[in-house]
Amino acid sequence: MLPEFHILCFTDTGEQLGLRLVGLLCKEDPGTKAKVYRVTELYKTTVSLFATGSVLVFIGSAGIAVRAIAPYVKNKSLDPAVIVLDEAGEFVIPIISGHLGGANRYARSIGRLLDATPVITTATDVQGVFSFDAFASEFGYVVLNPPMVKHVASAMLKGETVGLCSDFAIDGKLPDLVSVSDTGKTGVVISLDQQKAPFAQSLKLYPKCYHLGIGSRKGIGHEAVEQAFDEVIDKLGIPRQAVSCIASIDLKQNEAAIKALAQKLHLPFKTYQAAQLDAVAGRFEQSEFVYATTGTRNVCEAAAYLSSDYGEIIQTKTARAGVTLAVARQNWRVSFENHDDRA
Repeated sequence: MLPEFHILCFTDTGEQLGLRLVGLLCKEDPGTKAKVYRVTELYKTTVSLFATGSVLVFIGSAGIAVRAIAPYVKNKSLDPAVIVLDEAGEFVIPIISGHLGGANRYARSIGRLLDATPVITTATDVQGVFSFDAFASEFGYVVLNPPMVKHVASAMLKGETVGLCSDFAIDGKLPDLVSVSDTGKTGVVISLDQQKAPFAQSLKLYPKCYHLGIGSRKGIGHEAVEQAFDEVIDKLGIPRQAVSCIASIDLKQNEAAIKALAQKLHLPFKTYQAAQLDAVAGRFEQSEFVYATTGTRNVCEAAAYLSSDYGEIIQTKTARAGVTLAVARQNWRVSFENHDDRA
């Protein structure tokens, strides 16, 4: 999922730089969402944007940014990426969430686009040591136990090799100081078993491999949709953060309750045409009533199946007070083919 960039500026010069950055970001990837805010009420603007889970870019002094975000900072697993860019466009400085929030990675991207210098101070980045929390952020994993990140990073900074235990096939060359193992003092486990901990100090990465297919009655309330989601996810026993996408028919692309759920969870909301869904609907329970209404015989299962790239349906259609839900699990592989040792 592409991040949203909220760019906060305070002067004409900062605003011009912000608009230039928006243009460059969108030119590089037309799907990017970016907006410039000319700030007059700093704390009011910051609190409204901080909760979105998007990337905040302050154009101005680092001191202003630090004071603005200080009341709202919680922990590295929840805080959004926050970056400071000086008005001359010379330096890009990630302030918080360098790895899990992706601030270091986004700072490098902004630096490349503006021909500015990223100022990265994280120890693993400075010493060129692979970072598993940055890897998790970039390649779609939930870090189940964030405090364990420091133990893995500390071991690698000392030059010690850490183990990697994966329940999935691994593609690409392993990073330096990482070896496949299921025993030892310190290591990383990639699994759907939340209790699995083969190392004395096990950093647990859980793939964001679940796709939610959804259908609903027109005009349904957001409370009903959110409650249905909570019930299904709790029944399956999977972390909410492991859902990577919400999908439905294009007739629902403007359904306020579904959009509200996607926004609350910071998830993309994909929609498919009736013909696309009906092409795979034969795999699932079919409804002629739904066909007469929508043009496809199945919405939620078919949408989850397509969104997950033809994955496995682990929750068939379930109805909850005007909402139908299904969950598909994407076929997963662990890939180090495009990893960045600095990240």
